[in-house]
Amino acid sequence: MDRRDLRSAFDGVKADLVQANVQALPGEAQYFLNHQARFFHDFQCLAQLEEPGLVLEVGAYPFFFTALLSELGHSVVAVDLDPMRSADFIGRQKLKVVACNVGRLFLPFADCTFDRVMFNEILEHLRIDPLLALSEAQRVLKPEGLLLLTTPNLYFIKTVLKFLAGRGFIDPVNEFGKLRQLGHMGHIREYSPREVKRFLQVSGFQVLRHEFKQFNYPRSLFGLAARPVLALAPMLRGDQTVVARKQGDGPNLWPVPA
Repeated sequence: MDRRDLRSAFDGVKADLVQANVQALPGEAQYFLNHQARFFHDFQCLAQLEEPGLVLEVGAYPFFFTALLSELGHSVVAVDLDPMRSADFIGRQKLKVVACNVGRLFLPFADCTFDRVMFNEILEHLRIDPLLALSEAQRVLKPEGLLLLTTPNLYFIKTVLKFLAGRGFIDPVNEFGKLRQLGHMGHIREYSPREVKRFLQVSGFQVLRHEFKQFNYPRSLFGLAARPVLALAPMLRGDQTVVARKQGDGPNLWPVPA
């Protein structure tokens, strides 16, 4: 499929999913729409990888993207901290979802099970042990299998300006509050490109591609001014996209004691 065909397929399934679920799951449907540019990018990246095969999506809530991949013919298994919060949606869409706290526990799959692992917008939420989660992602990948990882860029221009103004990159009260509001942690830590690369290297991955993306621009004077800056300095864009290949034996870490 070329990009136009991918876009058409994505938009068709997206519209059907949102229309069918917007009344029962208004917050989840709106989240999917708000981030549709990133989700399309993730879908496009997966489609560009030859023979995606069996895909593991880590941290899949609210499962709209899982459903979209399934509808478009991908064999996908999802892992999430608490699938029961979306049990009705998972049942309606006939999704394969397994409960697992990836920062504390082994993934419940045998070695070398999956061809691709999607680790999208997860790293920044892991407050216990991101090294375990990446070690397990490496373990369950087949030899030469690929990891697609996306995460915010600590050096996003807006974040840099916050630091210069003496502010943090997030409101910690709001992010920790999501444990009770949503059932999972908000952004506990965002990472620089060098830190992301180091995480992957020590976890048994070879980084093949590391790109910077900006999916949304604020409708403000700042957003208007940011466009030419980010065009000239992509390392200041808000999101990182990494494709990495499993390389040899991983660290095979054990969970830290509770």
